[in-house]
Amino acid sequence: MKKMWLILLSLFVIIIGLNKLTTINLSPRLLIRYNQYKNYPELRNGLNSDKHLLYRATQTSNAEILYFPDKNFVLINNFKKLGYYNPIKIDAKGHKIFELNIDENSQFKFLETINCFAIGADGIYDISADHPAPLPYNEVLNEDNSMQGNQWVEIFEKNYKQSEVVLYGWHTDQASAQCVYFQIAGKWTKLYTSINSSAGGIYADGSEIICKINGKNVPHKWHEAHFLKDAHKGVYSNSLRFKDSYISTYNSDFSFFPDQSLKYKDSGNIKTEAFAKESSTKEGYFNPGIPSTFYGTAYYELNLNDDILHFKSVAYQYNSFGESPQTDLHLFQLPEIFTKNSDICFLAYDYSTNFHDNGKKGIYIIRKK
Repeated sequence: MKKMWLILLSLFVIIIGLNKLTTINLSPRLLIRYNQYKNYPELRNGLNSDKHLLYRATQTSNAEILYFPDKNFVLINNFKKLGYYNPIKIDAKGHKIFELNIDENSQFKFLETINCFAIGADGIYDISADHPAPLPYNEVLNEDNSMQGNQWVEIFEKNYKQSEVVLYGWHTDQASAQCVYFQIAGKWTKLYTSINSSAGGIYADGSEIICKINGKNVPHKWHEAHFLKDAHKGVYSNSLRFKDSYISTYNSDFSFFPDQSLKYKDSGNIKTEAFAKESSTKEGYFNPGIPSTFYGTAYYELNLNDDILHFKSVAYQYNSFGESPQTDLHLFQLPEIFTKNSDICFLAYDYSTNFHDNGKKGIYIIRKK
């Protein structure tokens, strides 16, 4: 009996050693169902199940996704690289209806994006419009910084009262000034801030840009917008992929991240069925050759209202006990109050390392057939 226990203990140690020190795959699930898993299709444009179709909208990770209920569309704020802005507008049925490509050679001198507006030095795109086009500024004020403080406040207040949209711009074509953009009767007025004014100005407050007049915050005026959420994982579709566990620390009154107060649809999830190791890296000082991270292929089940789609893609797993494969996959869905208007959702594959990258990262739109 003692000899049997020693044999079993030795086998256990060998299995643990092979699992932690090599890329040999000893997962029972993987061994039993490998022939099934290897036939899963790669994550790609055009992948489909019985009821749904996936098509790839971007090839970049961590693109921001926003829903605009007034016009019932989704905006993917996609930045391919610094100075290259690629917003993509999706209608309620999941069809791409507008895409803008602004690069460093574009005639549109892009400065920043606010809400669903692409701000340029000489004009503004309102992406919520039925046919978005750059509208030039009808009037440009205080470009020479000649306004005194009280005069600037008076002009600000006059324009603010008449405006349908008011945007506070942090990046402008002048290094020493910010801008306020007013849309009045469909036309744009651009007002540079004044260094001569102590009564009002534009300020950065964490990740937000605010306007203060005589010490009081003056709210922006823009289109209602909401982030989507992977309700199963508690992750939101902003570019930083905020988690509920992180937000809750700062969000007791929902002022830090208002969308956390909303209820989100949870009609589907992504399940990692298995992970096959293929390679590893050995990082860290004084590492005797023990793998720190394994890289390989993960096999997934995407379940949308019991409509099942299987696929595979690259993933990684840290080599310590209790670690699961890191998929960087999220299924983003609309807040419940808007699901009567649209039932589209998005698969975000934010593979977070360039090592072992297979070129599949990006946002995939999921729509009904």
